[in-house]
Amino acid sequence: MDEKEIKRNRINELRIKAYYTETVRDNYKNIHPGLYQANSYYLERLKQELGELEKSFRDMDDRNQRKFSRVKMQRPVRLDFCSTQYQGVIDDISLCGSFVKGAFKQSKGDICKIDLKDSVSCQEGAVRAIGSIIRCSDSGIAIDFIAMKTESYHWLETELLTRAVDPSVLEDEIFQRSIFEFDDDLVCSSVFNGSRNKLKKLLDLP
Repeated sequence: MDEKEIKRNRINELRIKAYYTETVRDNYKNIHPGLYQANSYYLERLKQELGELEKSFRDMDDRNQRKFSRVKMQRPVRLDFCSTQYQGVIDDISLCGSFVKGAFKQSKGDICKIDLKDSVSCQEGAVRAIGSIIRCSDSGIAIDFIAMKTESYHWLETELLTRAVDPSVLEDEIFQRSIFEFDDDLVCSSVFNGSRNKLKKLLDLP
C-alpha cells in the first residue's frame, strides 16, 4: 500500500468516525452534559486531523478515474448529514455513485446517509446507503457510495441493468471490476479501509 492509498484510507476512516461521533454526541445533548462535552472534544480532534490530512492530500489526489455506466433516473432521495437533512432528486446513478439535484450547504468529503425512494410507492428503502460528497456545484452534488445494505445493492444492480442502453457493458462492470466487497448483509466499497462495524451501525445492521 503506497502513501496515497494510506492517506486516502485514513481520510475515509476519519470521515466515518466524525459522522458517527457527532451522531452519538447529539444523543447526550440534553441528558448528559459531561458526555456531550467529551464527545465534542473528540469530534474537534477528529475534524482537525481530517482537515490536515485533506489539505496534504489535495496535490496527491489519486481518486479512481474509471468511468462507470450511468443511467438517468428521476427519483426522490433523502440525504441525512447528521445535523442537517435534505430532500433532493436523483438525476443519474451508477454502481459507484449518483448525482443529486438540489441546493445543498455541504462540502466535498461530507458523509451522509442516503434513502432512495421507490418511484411507485414513494416509500423509503429502495436503497439505503452511506455516501461521501466528491463534487459540489450550483445544480447539486455528486456522491460516491461507501457502503449499503445487500438488498439495496441487488435492487440497484437490477435497476441499472433494466435501464442500461447496453446491459452487456454494465455486466462487465459488475463481474470484472472489484467495486465492492461483501460482508454478510453489508456491501462496502473496496477502497474503504475504516471500521465496518460503524458502517453497520449507521445502516442499522446487526
